Amino acid sequence: MDDIRLLVDADIPIADQILQAAHKVDCSFAPLLRRNCTLTAKSYWLLEADGHSIGVVGYTDFGHFAHIGLMAIHPSHQIGGAGSRLLTYALEQLEKRGFRSITLYSTDPGLAFYPKHGFQWSGLSTEWQLRTRILAETNVEVLPLNDVSQIAAFDAPIFGGNREALFRALMHEFPGRALIACGADGECCGFAFAQSAVIGPIAAASPEVATALIDAAIGMQFSSTPRVILPEAHRDGETVLLNLGFAPTRTSRYFFRGEAPRQQRRKMYGQAAYSLG
Repeated sequence: MDDIRLLVDADIPIADQILQAAHKVDCSFAPLLRRNCTLTAKSYWLLEADGHSIGVVGYTDFGHFAHIGLMAIHPSHQIGGAGSRLLTYALEQLEKRGFRSITLYSTDPGLAFYPKHGFQWSGLSTEWQLRTRILAETNVEVLPLNDVSQIAAFDAPIFGGNREALFRALMHEFPGRALIACGADGECCGFAFAQSAVIGPIAAASPEVATALIDAAIGMQFSSTPRVILPEAHRDGETVLLNLGFAPTRTSRYFFRGEAPRQQRRKMYGQAAYSLG
């Protein structure tokens, strides 16, 4: 018998095991799960079958829309409709909570799955990895970010939602690794966060600003070769990354259900994670 219940902190290790098995990786999703659960209360669920946890899904509330992330079914149970049952339940919960706009990213296997649940494919996202660093020459000054209020207002019309809680979480988790660029008027014109292995989120008013921010971030220490997840495969973003020595490694698809969020995606040069829009 199947059952779906709210994920609690004690469930994170088993949810982590499901995600690692489904994605065929040995790196832990636990830090990301904990952060996401903190950003939006009561936002993740476990699917159980015969007393065993076999699936996980959750979302992040960005005010104007919800973003579904970290959905996975253990490989031993991926036949039989478990994914559809779990996603249907999550969508019902989101609709009860008033969301009329829901987004997610999917790899190729989801291309046929998500449209069956009312999602529309809206674009490509590409992951890039640094291969050979190429130093940039710009006139943009990049400084350490000390207060997320400096970037929240700049980011809101670009992302189409409120990411202030995410910015605060990243500032706490990765102290001293947030950057801001300001124009001649002193107003914010871009920002970037350097996580342990990913540079993002990144938003910038122009390719030159994005170049300066990413170039400054590359100079920091990383746990592995830094990556950038370009939310939209636009020419400006691809050119910036190519010119800095990055190369594309894989792609995913961006889907939405209901109303498409009002975003300025050509000003988005990097995302925090696939599970965070």
